[in-house]
Amino acid sequence: MENAKKQAGLKWGIIFMLSLAFAMLASQVFAAPIRIVVLPFYAEEGIDASHGSWREEHYRRTMRFINNHLDRDGFEVVNPFAKENAEREFDRVMDRAREDSVLASREICEKYGVDAAYIVWMKVKIKTTSDGYKKVMVILDGEGYDAGGRDLGAGMSEVYKVTRRDRDEAIVQAEKWVGDLVGRNLTTWRSRQGDNATAVTPGTASATGESSLAANIHKHQNTIEVRLDGATQYEEAEVFGKIVNTVSGVIEATRTGSRMTPDNPQGSYSAWRLQIEDTEPFRLQANIMKMIKDVVAANGDITLKGVPYRYTADEVAMLRGMRTGKTNSRSIQFVIDRNLTMSKEQAGGKGFE
Repeated sequence: MENAKKQAGLKWGIIFMLSLAFAMLASQVFAAPIRIVVLPFYAEEGIDASHGSWREEHYRRTMRFINNHLDRDGFEVVNPFAKENAEREFDRVMDRAREDSVLASREICEKYGVDAAYIVWMKVKIKTTSDGYKKVMVILDGEGYDAGGRDLGAGMSEVYKVTRRDRDEAIVQAEKWVGDLVGRNLTTWRSRQGDNATAVTPGTASATGESSLAANIHKHQNTIEVRLDGATQYEEAEVFGKIVNTVSGVIEATRTGSRMTPDNPQGSYSAWRLQIEDTEPFRLQANIMKMIKDVVAANGDITLKGVPYRYTADEVAMLRGMRTGKTNSRSIQFVIDRNLTMSKEQAGGKGFE
């Protein structure tokens, strides 16, 4: 009998260990890949390649080599111009990237639902040598940001020269070099012991199990930026801060900045950095809106996690005008809509019914 019990215990112990191992393996296999978009902008001798097939040819050729590396490293690469390769859209994004790469990256992340964006500037200068060869010099700059506007630590700046008899052949070789160099830079692994970066061999794992870029993106996956636009008074921001601090899924909320201008809702904002657990931005957005609805439905008297909270009539009225704004995988926006508040009051003070 005692041996039977031991064998049964050993059997269940083996089953438990196998189940745990399978769960760990499944979490690695079925984990959603990082979605990234790369924007290579080509300019030849100071003139943007912005006329139809010429620009598209350079773009596709450079992207081909970059995507090969990212795909082997497990990234999900999104081509932002695959479906809407319009001249106007490409030029608009390129102009925005010139003015502010961070804003351009955040805009692209929001629009295409990606976790990160990497911008590549490729400036090409071509000269004809005395013996008739084409000498191409490429000045390459690259920088990347996640959807929250945080630097990915993968910036680069390089110069490359190639000489060929044929002009097109020289340009193709230069673009191949750019694509390969950028791809390798984005998929290298930086060891914990030092700063020497080594390329990741497909099918093998590093000490961290992922490339340096992937590690930098994952590092902030539980850190969410929440922004409230339209709060012109400190009390309004405090009301929303109370919601953010007590909503399900948030383990820590830190105020990171604000600008409050009386009579100018468009120029006023408050921002928080949240540490989240067992949730993700879109679910957190839904949780915040549900909590706001619950507070409004309870006329300001509500108990959360055993703690009673009291919201004044003015605070409840302000919450009635709360709506969501832009959301991506690293940031959430909420807006105090004065017109919505007024319409709710005119409807008899009802909440979100």
